[in-house]
Amino acid sequence: MTYLKKNTRLMGLSMTALTLGLAAPLTAQAELEFNIGVFSDYIDHGESRSDNNAVVQGGMEYTLDTGLFLGVQMSTLAPGDGQEVAPFIGYGFDFGETAFELGYEYFYYSELPGETYEGEIFVAAEHGPFYGEITYVTRAHDRDAEGDTVYHLGAGHEFLPDTAFHAEIGYDKPRKDDNATFWALGVTRSTQMGDISLTYASRNESDAQDLFVAGYSLSF
Repeated sequence: MTYLKKNTRLMGLSMTALTLGLAAPLTAQAELEFNIGVFSDYIDHGESRSDNNAVVQGGMEYTLDTGLFLGVQMSTLAPGDGQEVAPFIGYGFDFGETAFELGYEYFYYSELPGETYEGEIFVAAEHGPFYGEITYVTRAHDRDAEGDTVYHLGAGHEFLPDTAFHAEIGYDKPRKDDNATFWALGVTRSTQMGDISLTYASRNESDAQDLFVAGYSLSF
């Protein structure tokens, strides 16, 4: 059975890892997994979450043979902004050759004024090298953010042994702001010592930056 969030949790904080279709399927048994990564920036919906500062990200996840999974992921932010802490819980299952996942994640920011927390529901699916996800903000410290919806579509392709290309496009639909499209392209090289990645990302906004992010991540 394949659990999507286990394969993309680090990507949820920074799209710099292998995409879903290239991750090795998990056997149906309880499993505890840890990850840690260092990245030159924090990509969030095509823009920098860390004011173009390098970040350290890491976390853990426990998956039960029933399909239930839970864990927490953390990231540093810009100096003086504290940390992002994101506990999550969900359920994953297969239907034929398609894997599905649904759950809830809660983002807490230790020192950001006016943006202390945000909770969202996620629904995701994977079929072969393709995946999609919808997230919906149910509760937030900033009440204007409640009802915000984000759509993701992506794919990955291993074009050389242990080397993969990945692409993602998304649509950010705030409840009380202008809509925006974002995208990311990247390549990841997997080694016995971890994954080395390079990602380009941006948004279709007039003041958007072109982000080029290098990263190293390790799962164990």
